[in-house]
Amino acid sequence: MKFMKLGTRPDTFYTEEATRTVSSDVPSDLVIRINNITYLLHKLQFPLLPKCGLLQRLLTDSGDSDNDSVELHDIPGGEDAFELCAKFCYGITINLSAHNFVRAFCAAKFLRMTESVEKGNFVLKLEAFFNSCILEGWKDSVVALQSTGKMIEWSENLGITRRCIDSIVEKILTPPAKVNWSFTYSRPGYNKKRHQSVPRDWWTEDISDLDIDLFRFIVTALRSTNMVQPQLIGEALHVYACRWLPDTTKIRPPESSASLANEPVEKNRRVLETIVSMIPADRGSVSVNFLLRLLSTASYLGASPVTKTELIRRCGLQLDEVTVDDLLLPSHLSSDQYCYDIDMISVVLESFLVLWRIQYPAPSQDSQFMRSIRKVGKVIDCYLQVAAKDANMPVMKFISLAEALPDIARPKHDDLYKAINIFLKEHPDLNKAEKKRLCRILDCQKLSPDVCAHAVKNERLPLRTVVQVLFFDQERGFKATSQKLPPRGLLSRAQEAPFSETVQSKPKLPPDDRANRQEGTRRAPSPAIPERDQHKKLHLKSERNIVISRELGEVESEKVRETREEGISGSKMNPRKTMQGKSSSDHGHYKGRDR
Repeated sequence: MKFMKLGTRPDTFYTEEATRTVSSDVPSDLVIRINNITYLLHKLQFPLLPKCGLLQRLLTDSGDSDNDSVELHDIPGGEDAFELCAKFCYGITINLSAHNFVRAFCAAKFLRMTESVEKGNFVLKLEAFFNSCILEGWKDSVVALQSTGKMIEWSENLGITRRCIDSIVEKILTPPAKVNWSFTYSRPGYNKKRHQSVPRDWWTEDISDLDIDLFRFIVTALRSTNMVQPQLIGEALHVYACRWLPDTTKIRPPESSASLANEPVEKNRRVLETIVSMIPADRGSVSVNFLLRLLSTASYLGASPVTKTELIRRCGLQLDEVTVDDLLLPSHLSSDQYCYDIDMISVVLESFLVLWRIQYPAPSQDSQFMRSIRKVGKVIDCYLQVAAKDANMPVMKFISLAEALPDIARPKHDDLYKAINIFLKEHPDLNKAEKKRLCRILDCQKLSPDVCAHAVKNERLPLRTVVQVLFFDQERGFKATSQKLPPRGLLSRAQEAPFSETVQSKPKLPPDDRANRQEGTRRAPSPAIPERDQHKKLHLKSERNIVISRELGEVESEKVRETREEGISGSKMNPRKTMQGKSSSDHGHYKGRDR
């Protein structure tokens, strides 16, 4: 920061009962009132009147008197700015910097302390300091621009705001290799001693101290030059949002929601909506993590529907870049007892599906759509595993998000099975209908063998789901076995050739032994299976038979009960026909996902 020192006399102003005066042997003959402060000064003893054109005109209009009084309630900068001008006239030492320049300059202009009134006046010295020191420095320009927020109209009319913005933009456009001024950069892991080069976003933290309107002026000016990458604009918006917006990523306790009224909600809402309006249209200019956090903050602050809609659209456009941690955002509605905002994730996922279906109406296996949709499906299933641990999560909201993904998004259902298993474990009070509805979203044909083995022994799953798993696992095992065995014709020819050669080369056997040998050859057992695998298959088969029998018995009893209720009776049911009918009907049901 640069300073300018004017005057040589010591400060002799003192206060006595809301009255400021100067220690002097000469009595005061001028009274100036500014707001609640009264100044007792001198007209001609010190060059106050000769340097202030406004006071000359006001005192001339009032006529000559021994004790003149002037009211200057509308002076820009108030009593502090006026006192700087008065001390300059008295020759008292004052220190000027970017912090007090704007109010001193506006007050000097208001009092008409120009060269036309007296040579070497205050305005000329301030303009020289502004041009040679403030505008040449980086932080001086930022601080001076920030101080214009208290005198917006005066600063704009005098050109201070525009000249500060031009100076800041010019320095931002300077190549990083030529940046030789001091700046603030406190990113985690960054050490100036280790990094000799200047980072491209070196300017983002300093301008984040500005008011939102001044910040918007700079961003707009930067974008109009077309010389700044959208990613740098997005980084500046991210730094500003972290500086001013509340952190909504942390889960708040229910009792703290009442403190929302004590926060500057209107100001934060305006900052949020302004930031969203400045996000570049380029994809990737800001991260999806930042967009999701803005959307969560918008819900927390009650932003306008236009702002929420735009954020949802941008989040959906970049959802294929998301991670599980990005989605773990808390719910801020007082009516919600669960932790995570699963409704927001559902809306964003719906937006993603709509946008990508428009761009890829006929997706193929190798298209970008397939890679994106499956990546999103993987992340959503992992998110469901985390959300399932919330004991207050409603089952229908869980199901709604799980069913929102199309079938092509899940080539395997292993992650979905894990999420369902966690939900069943954390919600033991679910009734039978809710468990069946929850497990209906699971496609047992897309489960890996290891997951199938776990599901068969999972006591939390409905019995109908276990039967489906057993059926499709057995069907898959039959297909795998049939593919490994060679065709029957090749097997018979391969067996006949060595058999005939052996018969010719060996001596003839008695009739009984020959018959036994031929019988053993006709059996032609399949390749030997290890004893451990045989025990495992026998154990799994027995488990399947037990579970299927229980399921068939349950379904049969339900059917009999329904038949009795409808009043259809009179003839006894044939158990064998009933079992055959139920087996065929169950086979059809198992292929579907309703049981």
